[in-house]
Amino acid sequence: MNQLLGISKSGLHAFQYAMDTVANDLANVQSTGYKGRDVQFTELMENMEMTGDSLLLDDAMADVRINSGARSEDYQLNLTQGSLVESQGEHQYAIVGEGFFRVTDPAGETFYTRDGDFQQNADGRVTNARGEALYRLPDGTVPLFQAATFTPVGENKYVAAGAVVPATGTVQEGFLENANVDLATLFSEMMILQRGYAMNIRAAQSTDEMMSGINQFKQ
Repeated sequence: MNQLLGISKSGLHAFQYAMDTVANDLANVQSTGYKGRDVQFTELMENMEMTGDSLLLDDAMADVRINSGARSEDYQLNLTQGSLVESQGEHQYAIVGEGFFRVTDPAGETFYTRDGDFQQNADGRVTNARGEALYRLPDGTVPLFQAATFTPVGENKYVAAGAVVPATGTVQEGFLENANVDLATLFSEMMILQRGYAMNIRAAQSTDEMMSGINQFKQ
């Protein structure tokens, strides 16, 4: 593939991934305890080309480095505190500071979440809307947990990587934590990403037209 087309292709992939990530944040603006995702754009390895006579030009002038494109296949969780809203539920909790609730699904799988919207079911267990039981100490205290990395697995819950340790955050009973993403900011980011995507399309089209013209001259 032509190098210039490859650069445009990498840009299209990068902006598409970023738009998908922002779209996911938009879909969870109303999700209790949701944590947004910050996309990380990184440059791909540079290619070096020699121009002119390197014996006549100094090294800085002789080496022309051409970036090979960009990628954005990584993101970081934005763990900033969401605002708290008072709730009337008996078993509804908000976390202030760091930490996650531990829940167990009906199959025995353990997950972590900031969503503190729980209720007591018919058999006396405190669960969320998906039937995942909240881990509590024998005295009813709700402990919080922290790990080096939390990986989202959907439905506003995470799996932990590495050692899981007690967290330093506190639990506020009678409150829920709002998502830490802002609708207006997300729409602005989406517009910027869409423009970047469109610019990469135009760059690819221009490159294709230029290459077509060169091929015609060769004929």
